[in-house]
Amino acid sequence: MMNNTLPKALLFDLDGTLANTILQLAIAASKAAIALNIAPPSIEETKGYVGNGVNMLLARVIKGKFDIEQTDVDPVLLQKARAVFNQEYLKGLDKDYELYEGVTEGLEYFKSLGIKLAVVTNKPQMFAIPLLKCMGISKYFDYVLAGEVIDERKPSPKPIFYTLEQLKVDKNSAWMIGDSDNDIIAANNAGITSVFFTYGYNRGDSKKMHYDYKFDKFSQLTDLIKKLQQQKV
Repeated sequence: MMNNTLPKALLFDLDGTLANTILQLAIAASKAAIALNIAPPSIEETKGYVGNGVNMLLARVIKGKFDIEQTDVDPVLLQKARAVFNQEYLKGLDKDYELYEGVTEGLEYFKSLGIKLAVVTNKPQMFAIPLLKCMGISKYFDYVLAGEVIDERKPSPKPIFYTLEQLKVDKNSAWMIGDSDNDIIAANNAGITSVFFTYGYNRGDSKKMHYDYKFDKFSQLTDLIKKLQQQKV
């Protein structure tokens, strides 16, 4: 649903959209695997496993493949892996990440226009909130909805609707921005404008995605908002 008017709210995915955090995830996932006497995943393998929450990431690490259900893994084994992952990941939140070029400048500009900003991520809240603080960008966001807060995650539209309720913004005035099929499908399911970034961890077929805008750099989103703001003036 392409919208050529200035949005009142921008909803961002976190991992692969605002920052490259794959090394953080790979380190913690590897230590969880080693604790279970399982071969640790490579960085590329970890990149292919992310997107559906930590438990699914670890289930995929345990099984060594993407196409599984969480129920395919022994819950006791998964619980042990999650305990190790949580401990290791929390210890490493302040390092091994990189904000993508143009993110801070873009968020600063959007905020200056009075646009409400939110993060909608499948990453657990116990990681998402402190990570945004470590990155120095938490101050820009009016609301953060992380995984495990409500009963559904992207690609369900429910996280988007829930966030818009908190922001008090109508869906016709909001955009969802992300790097994966989960983000774009969630936007489509919610009936809001979608922005696809090509530079993240996307594993979907971008040619089959029904996105409204496609950008290779964060700064291209900023340029579009600037253009819409100029048209408004």
